[in-house]
Amino acid sequence: MSLLDVRDFTVDLDGEEAPVSLVRELTFSVERGEFLCIVGESGSGKTVAALSVMRLLEYTAPTSQTGQALLDGDDLVAADQEQMAGLRGRKIAMIFQEAMEALNPTKVIGAQLIEAVRQHPGELAASAGSSRRDVAEAARAKAVDLLRQVGIPDPAGCMGKYPHQLSGGMQQRVMIAMALMCDPELLIADEPTTALDVTIQAEILTLLVRLQRERGMACILITHDMGVAAEIADRVAVMYSGRLVEIGAVGEILTIPRHPYTRALLECVPRVGLVGQKELQTIPGSVPHPAMQLPGCRFAPRCHNSSERCTAIEPPLAPVPVQLGTGAGAGGMATALRTSDRLAACWHPETEPLPGEVEVSRQMSDDLAGPPRQAEPYLVLGGVSKRYAASARSESLGSTRTSGGVLAVDSATVSIAKGEFFGLVGESGSGKSTLGRLIAKLEAPTAGSISVGDVSVEQLKGRKRIRDFRRDVQIVFQDTTGSLDPRQTVGRSVSEPLRSLTDVRGEALEARARELLQTVGLPLDYFSKMPSELSGGQRQRVAIARAIACNPQLVVADEPTSALDVSVQGQIVNVLRRLQRELGLTYVFITHNLSLVLSVADRIGVMYLGALVEIADAETLVRAPAHPYTQVLLRANPDPHNPRRRSADGAETPMLGLDSETALVDRTVGCRFRDRCPRRQERCDVEVPELTEKRPGQSAACHFPLV
Repeated sequence: MSLLDVRDFTVDLDGEEAPVSLVRELTFSVERGEFLCIVGESGSGKTVAALSVMRLLEYTAPTSQTGQALLDGDDLVAADQEQMAGLRGRKIAMIFQEAMEALNPTKVIGAQLIEAVRQHPGELAASAGSSRRDVAEAARAKAVDLLRQVGIPDPAGCMGKYPHQLSGGMQQRVMIAMALMCDPELLIADEPTTALDVTIQAEILTLLVRLQRERGMACILITHDMGVAAEIADRVAVMYSGRLVEIGAVGEILTIPRHPYTRALLECVPRVGLVGQKELQTIPGSVPHPAMQLPGCRFAPRCHNSSERCTAIEPPLAPVPVQLGTGAGAGGMATALRTSDRLAACWHPETEPLPGEVEVSRQMSDDLAGPPRQAEPYLVLGGVSKRYAASARSESLGSTRTSGGVLAVDSATVSIAKGEFFGLVGESGSGKSTLGRLIAKLEAPTAGSISVGDVSVEQLKGRKRIRDFRRDVQIVFQDTTGSLDPRQTVGRSVSEPLRSLTDVRGEALEARARELLQTVGLPLDYFSKMPSELSGGQRQRVAIARAIACNPQLVVADEPTSALDVSVQGQIVNVLRRLQRELGLTYVFITHNLSLVLSVADRIGVMYLGALVEIADAETLVRAPAHPYTQVLLRANPDPHNPRRRSADGAETPMLGLDSETALVDRTVGCRFRDRCPRRQERCDVEVPELTEKRPGQSAACHFPLV
């Protein structure tokens, strides 16, 4: 008997006129000790289904469930909330997507971990004794042990810290420990690695697999990242618009996806070997709103295989034939077919396998080729540093002390040509965003020089000169929800830079704003919409429209695709590439998504703890990285086209370093990467490596480079 058996599970939202189906007729099972990944774009119903199985969604929205969700024989749909309270945590637990929002900011970590045990003392009370003090001490000891198991370097010290004192990776580890406090049989993890660095993501995934195997738990991982699913799943379930459209073993799903939507998701993931691509693969359109009445297959409007049958009759989730061997009979038809446990809801399932591993090659066309190597530098950074003072008082007084505080950027030196797409990658805390703000003159450097064209940025003074600079240099912020005024319409937000930085007014102003919406691919009726009515990708397009409103020459894009679906990510990058071609823009593209930046950037700078440690073109980085840190990033990057699978005996990939510890290294003596470097030698401990050219066009700050 399966541990979890979901049958015809439907979730309806109580609408004003009629119920709206958020999840429809969901049917799947999870075996004991199995790792099932549920994938799909935002709006596919993944999180809604998980919260509804846990019976948590009804606390925030008026919903009702039908069908069955049998957990070890207990029907979660038929259970009341009192019965569910006895099951949550003890038999089924959940890791929520936003760790910072899920953790209570007013309580220390230890109190939040122990609170879970108070709801279900169970075996802990039986072994510890009857007194409340004994139970509390046993709960504290278990919490410390779990923090150690999930990789917290100082578990006892962490018990007394507040959530804001921990990094994103540490917060996620605390969430995992909290979910395991009552030893659940089934663990649901909702996007536990969204927006985390690739190295931290790799550690979290390794940790989940190890804990799942050691405890014999069943796990359901919800993600929109096919690379994540490829690394850890036993089976993959693909959801679209509230319905399951395909399910099967991970190996079969990755090599021969049968549903066109599954294939499209995999094709949208940039291939690490293909650099300088003209355009990234995308899925046209978007996931339909649950209230939209669409007869037939809901994916049909976006599907290249769509027929009249697809738009009239909804296909059932049914077994699909799997080809055995390569022989063919009359008419070229395969002679050996069998029915497998692969299920797909499609009238015209795919039959061709996906391409295998690719050789490193450039796909760039002549009209998108980067600037020639001898092109005149446009953006020049000369030894740029930024130190934040140790206290607010020191910051306000403009302290220039060289000790104390945080050195966010350390002697960054690079030249970027006119029209170049320059990628900037590295983990959180490496100084990428700070460097972007320095370039855009949102902050002043502590030392060094920045020039854009013939303008010295740090010496700019006077309202008119700064206004002219703002027209030429714009920034796209990472958090579009925070950067767009929720009280202003899209049209007013796009018009704002024109009002502030140009003399355009009246009808010409509105006409220019509408033209900008069309430029970034948004319909004109979005002019009067509010930011809350837009999806993440649409808000990002509005942010890009604002940035190009005044015809800038340089755009700093700070994580513009962070946490977006892979298809929307491709749409945003394609917009940026098209604008580069049409307007001659120069980009500084900040990201931690290595696959993405390798596919589109002309050159890439790798940052680590404030310093540029390697600069090279994308093809060179893929073929032969020079710095060991670049190699770490490449190995940690999830790739569904060439996944790293964990072995059945529980062997795991080596840990890549704890994110809470890396910032503690002494950067004034030796190499800042030495504590995580497999090539460390005595020289690395005493001498700071300089960024020097190792091969033509490739520079690295390493005493013992890989090339």
